[in-house]
Amino acid sequence: MKLHRRTFLSALLFARPARATWLEVEVLETFDLNGRSVAILAHHADEASRQNFTTWLQNNPKITLRVRTGTGIETQASVFRVRMCFGRALILPQQPVQTRRGELLTLWT
Repeated sequence: MKLHRRTFLSALLFARPARATWLEVEVLETFDLNGRSVAILAHHADEASRQNFTTWLQNNPKITLRVRTGTGIETQASVFRVRMCFGRALILPQQPVQTRRGELLTLWT
């Protein structure tokens, strides 16, 4: 493929920056080992974000992203849509985190 300078420069100038997507979720249940959560079951943070979260889960049934706890701890995590539970996500953080039921987590790509 031959790429001309003009095409290359215009692509740089008019390229859209990647949009970071973030969502807040509420912890429904934690699966703990030694006082740290190794898996988290979560759903939408509030009624206003319910449909947005549901749509996001349907479009991203398996995704790797970043998660931040209420205390500011951040880690990489894999998120899976739980098909048998409408609007639920299973979050598997790379490093165990300390979280509890009812806490809000922030997910972003």
